[in-house]
Amino acid sequence: MCVRVCAYVCLCQWTEYLIDLPTLLRHCVSEVFSLGGLIWMFRLRVLLCCLFALFYLVSPLDILPEAVFGFFGLLDDLFVVLLIAIYISIIYRRLIAARAEAAAHEN
Repeated sequence: MCVRVCAYVCLCQWTEYLIDLPTLLRHCVSEVFSLGGLIWMFRLRVLLCCLFALFYLVSPLDILPEAVFGFFGLLDDLFVVLLIAIYISIIYRRLIAARAEAAAHEN
């Protein structure tokens, strides 16, 4: 259950972020690649997070290297990518809340 901080922003538990993750990431990706969608700083943060996730997946430097730990070494890579995806969805959720708040102040 979300705890409302103000009219548009809520503090959610991590399970709610996981449940919202597919929908928010799909909308986020569509806005990142649209012409008039998001501001450039948001696009830059999302693209840097994606590049970091890709770099971490292919990098031989890991918290748990695959060569030593096998399958468990791959799990830490997937965990880091999942955390980055959750972070991107949190950024996007805050952007939507800021847009809604700005729209409410205009009316």
